Amino acid sequence: MQQIYLLSLVGALAALAVVVHAQTTPLFPVACELNVLIVLDRSDSVKGGFNKSRKFVTDVSEELQIGPEKHRVALIVYSGLSYRREVMPWNFAKSNEEFVRKVNALRAIGGTTNTKKALEVGLELMAQRNVSIPTLVMVVTDGRSADDPKGPGQILQAQPNTWVFAAATGDPEKVDTRELMDITGNINHIVMHRGRDLATDITRRLLRQAQDKCRTTTTTTTTTTTTTTTDPITGCELDLVLVLDFSTTTDPVYNSYKDLSKRLVSQLKIGPHYTQVAAVTFATVGRTRVRFNLKKYQTQEEVLRGIDNLKSRGGTTAIGAGIEKALTQLDESEGARPGIATKVMVVFTDGWSNKGPDPEKRARDAVSSGFEMYTVAYTAHTPGAVTLNNETLSAISGDVHHTFTDVTFQALIDKIKQRNLPCMP
Repeated sequence: MQQIYLLSLVGALAALAVVVHAQTTPLFPVACELNVLIVLDRSDSVKGGFNKSRKFVTDVSEELQIGPEKHRVALIVYSGLSYRREVMPWNFAKSNEEFVRKVNALRAIGGTTNTKKALEVGLELMAQRNVSIPTLVMVVTDGRSADDPKGPGQILQAQPNTWVFAAATGDPEKVDTRELMDITGNINHIVMHRGRDLATDITRRLLRQAQDKCRTTTTTTTTTTTTTTTDPITGCELDLVLVLDFSTTTDPVYNSYKDLSKRLVSQLKIGPHYTQVAAVTFATVGRTRVRFNLKKYQTQEEVLRGIDNLKSRGGTTAIGAGIEKALTQLDESEGARPGIATKVMVVFTDGWSNKGPDPEKRARDAVSSGFEMYTVAYTAHTPGAVTLNNETLSAISGDVHHTFTDVTFQALIDKIKQRNLPCMP
């Protein structure tokens, strides 16, 4: 049988391999409405990587349109038999934003790994699903269970119109692949990753391809002809919000923030079906503004001109107010595309904040709302520039993988433009 190996080209992170065999049924269920059951392991064996597993789940969910009439989601979070198991029934989240918020509130609690019991609970939920639409089951675990999940795994596999997948967390060398085979019954349905971003990208691409038929189509009929036009979901949608520090301390470098922003935009595919860009500038609380929202500009040239026109008046620094104002770009009236577009916020700042809301708390709010958060600081020697507050920069971004400078900025560009790549020549 012919084998197609889906391997990431990003070698530095690559420890991911998804093996897909030619087969008569689609790899993922092809349907505009799905039941999606997620079974998430938070035991001791994955405790160190739980945040990454949770982020994998929220990132992949962006390829779904979660809601009672679209993709109905249920969630089981488990560890040992004596530990609290969280069971969220079908339609516990009525939107993508609600799903991300509730999943981000989950925490690792340790304990042994009892996947068998979790799958048995999953079977109870399966009995309550809408059987008229396909079901996708995703078990996120390292496969090292204290009990044997093969029995309930086989029952899940035998459910009509059901696809069972497993995403292994952590180091592939420590994963019990045999157990994941018992759960899924199909080697093609196992995703193993050392780099979460790579696993996320491949899983999202597969889901995106499976959802190609779910495009919004309108038909116009005249007395002589019938024409059909399509307003497609391209899979390249990105809502990018640039948040720029225009306080007095950044007077020597704020033009460099504009230059970096333009450099980022110039490498993206801009348009209503691709990347939309908003810009927020902040200084003191009263000088925080949305300079242009996501739907304002539809071409790259317009966005670049909009960034060029940004002016600074100085003032004290309210980073939290800047992030708070950026959250207005979650609103569809501002041009947001909930459930369709990846949401990215890039904060250009030196990290010093002395007014307004707590920037770390507002950054957590942004992440809970589905934003990928990044900070960018300017480090090149500039007369009059202040030193960086690296503690605040790290608190806003969350970790070193989301903290960048002018020196490492191209790596951030490469990361963000991954969403646009399928639509680029």
